[in-house]
This record gives sequence, structure tokens and C-alpha cells, in this order.
Amino acid sequence: SEGIQKLAGSKMRNILGAITNNKFAGIFTGFFTTSVIQSSSATTVMIVSFVNAGLLSLRQAIGVIMGANIGTTVTNTMVSIGHIRSGEEFKRAFAAATIHDFFNLLAVFILLPLEIIFGFIEKSSFWLGKFFFGTLTTDEVFKSPIKTAVKWGAKKVQAISFDNETILIILSIGLT
Repeated sequence: SEGIQKLAGSKMRNILGAITNNKFAGIFTGFFTTSVIQSSSATTVMIVSFVNAGLLSLRQAIGVIMGANIGTTVTNTMVSIGHIRSGEEFKRAFAAATIHDFFNLLAVFILLPLEIIFGFIEKSSFWLGKFFFGTLTTDEVFKSPIKTAVKWGAKKVQAISFDNETILIILSIGLT
């Protein structure tokens, strides 16, 4: 998150804020991004990183992630069209894609008004964060035990790789 903050600067924060302050603009942003990169997972990871870095608020991210779910409808429809030369296969693929499309669209049509009126996704997200991680503010960052373990292991490997005597000892033991 520190790297993203340094890389983005205030201009990026202003641009992201402008295109995601309105939930409908956020949905379009998520839809467009997912349609272009063909991955709702990648869009969601970017949004989570932006929230973690403080470039977006949770409220702004909810609309973008809903849009990313709608954006997947473009991907699955394109994949189903890839089967157009095989009649029966195309029918099954297009039917499955259409069901997926309706599921995603209905989920957004149901959840978006409820989120706008009650803010239940945002409230439940804050509640879950508080329940699992204690009191969190926007300035605090979750301390991942996995990140700590990886850093520890990386320091050990780094210590070995930059110490020529250790490498020579290991090589000499391996050769004997």
C-alpha cells in the first residue's frame, strides 16, 4: 500500500475519486475495466489494493466491484460465441453464459438499491473487520502473519546469498 500511495500521488487519488464517488459511475468504471482486461478478479484485486492504500474508500469500492461482476458478462458471452461453429455446443455455452449474466445483473439490481438506502454492505464490512481484526481505522493496515513469515524467510535467503563464505561451505559440503 505504501508503494501504491507513492506511485499514485494526489492526481491519481483525485481521478479515482472523481470516477467512483457516484455509485453508478463506480459501477460503470468496474464494468469497463473488467471488460477491457477480461478479469473481474484482477479488477477486484486492484480495488482492494486501492482501498488498502487509502486511494479509495470502502463506499467507492463497493460500486466498482459490483461493476466488475457485471463486466464478467462480457467475458463469458465472448467465450460462448467462440463455440458458434458447433451448434449444440454453442447452445449450451450461450445458455450457461446467459444464466451467469442474469445472475450477476439481478444481484446488482437487488443489492445496489439496498446498499444505497441502508449501506448494509459497507456496515457489515466494517463490522466484520472490527470483529476479526479489532478496531480498525482507515490509517491502520492489517498485519498479515503470512507477510511476516515471507519477510523472515526472504531475509534468511538474502543473508545466505550475500555471504560468500556460507555459499562456499555449503558447496564444499555438497561436493564431498
